[in-house]
Amino acid sequence: MPELPEVETTVRDLRPQLIGRTIQRARVTWERTVAAPNAKQFTREIVGYKIIEINRRGKYLVFSLGRTTKDGGRTTGDGQGLREHSATYQIENRKFLLVHLRMTGQFGFHAPRVKRDKHQHVHLLLDDGRELRFHDFRKFGRWWLVDNPEHVVGKLGPEPLEMSKREFLKRLRERRGHIKPLLLNQTFVAGVGNIYADESLWYAKIHPLRDATTLTDKEAADLYNAIRRVFRKAIGVGGTSFDATYKRINGQSGEFQEDLRVVGRAGEPCYRCGAPIVKTVVGQRGTYYCPNCQRVE
Repeated sequence: MPELPEVETTVRDLRPQLIGRTIQRARVTWERTVAAPNAKQFTREIVGYKIIEINRRGKYLVFSLGRTTKDGGRTTGDGQGLREHSATYQIENRKFLLVHLRMTGQFGFHAPRVKRDKHQHVHLLLDDGRELRFHDFRKFGRWWLVDNPEHVVGKLGPEPLEMSKREFLKRLRERRGHIKPLLLNQTFVAGVGNIYADESLWYAKIHPLRDATTLTDKEAADLYNAIRRVFRKAIGVGGTSFDATYKRINGQSGEFQEDLRVVGRAGEPCYRCGAPIVKTVVGQRGTYYCPNCQRVE
């Protein structure tokens, strides 16, 4: 499932392609992809909107949309004849398109004449003649068109690359339970998923089943630093691609899978101490850790 680095990479890849483009037509071929409003209303409402900004909140892509209106310009006399003043444009009727890729959601650009395949569930025709298509083999991805993005992302915790160490420690002290499921709780911190939780815990030398209340201030600070380190490295190389379920907009794979310390390495020696990496299940999620470096005591 795409996590924060993959979503951030997608946002960065889409910005130069989409900012300033106007949506001229919309089509939805799997109605449940659109969570709100209903699919028919969505295809009517989004037409005519210009894409102003593209950002990320947790694992959500957030498209800021607006309609542009022209003030008409004016003509004035200045003693040298009549002179035309350029019209100015204002953004009105703001809306927000939020997209969660879930397990297999991907974006791609196509010419409208290119045959649509059965896994492309949303199609947006742009004013430059291209069609933005949303491909989602598992059909778990969701789209929302709303007036206020907080209606969708309002319960998310802070961004790990924006929150302070003090805030992280404070939030950690307010929680109980095993540390890995806590990291996966999007109301605690936004964007951490299974891969990057395991990698961060390895760097911080913390067992995934440690109770959050047992972490010392130093361990908590180490975990904060590890999460930020892992995310920055992963974003820098375009995320993690184990298979075709995550590809960049240009079709290339991410490269962070080449730098994974524990994930996918069960039975292989730990890069730090040489002990065999163990795979177990924590909170119903496959979990990798080093039994020597990451002790549960």
